[in-house]
Amino acid sequence: MKHQQAVFLQEMGITHWQVRKPALFKAEEVHKQLNLSYCELLVVCTKEDQQHPLMEAILNAFEIDKDKVTYCSLAQFENQQGTLPMLIWSTIGQIEVAPGHQLLHSPALVTLAEQRQAKQILWKQFCAYHQ
Repeated sequence: MKHQQAVFLQEMGITHWQVRKPALFKAEEVHKQLNLSYCELLVVCTKEDQQHPLMEAILNAFEIDKDKVTYCSLAQFENQQGTLPMLIWSTIGQIEVAPGHQLLHSPALVTLAEQRQAKQILWKQFCAYHQ
């Protein structure tokens, strides 16, 4: 179930089912719930974006400690059942989040590194939420 669907069900007072033993399924990684209790920024990205040198520079510019950042794939994000942090950044395009969350979006970091205007747009999005 996608996160947006879970939020709608929760708002209607309908509880959702959660797999108790996800290891029994082949898509175990998709069902694994993220621990977001300490998370200030959730980054929905690819492994390549997570390891790109620009990622650390952007986190430094945002003044967010890398220990307070959680990375996930789109599949993990869509299956996340818990509460999400206020700030979410997607490098894989537009994603659906419940109202009240601050959503940043940018192209993949390989593209972002080459496009000055894309970096400026990302920075303006971040600044708009932190004024």
